[in-house]
Amino acid sequence: MRAAKRLREIMHGIRTKGAPHGWIREDLWARLVEFWQQEDFKKLKQVNKRNRASSTGGSLHTGGSTTYEATRERMAVELGRTPT
Repeated sequence: MRAAKRLREIMHGIRTKGAPHGWIREDLWARLVEFWQQEDFKKLKQVNKRNRASSTGGSLHTGGSTTYEATRERMAVELGRTPT
């Protein structure tokens, strides 16, 4: 996992500075720049940025060490019905 994180950091630095590292071939650099300029990539980048800044949402894991079944039972008592 450390190598993946490091590569992500390197690629972020390359993208923000706009200058390739020596290990990226020129033809690949051109393809990366083209990819980063696409609207789909820009939209995804904005969505991911909002998600990282959010304190709520579908990707926020707040269950801790509580099991799914224990959470379901607690919610049934709180809601007075079976949770959906």
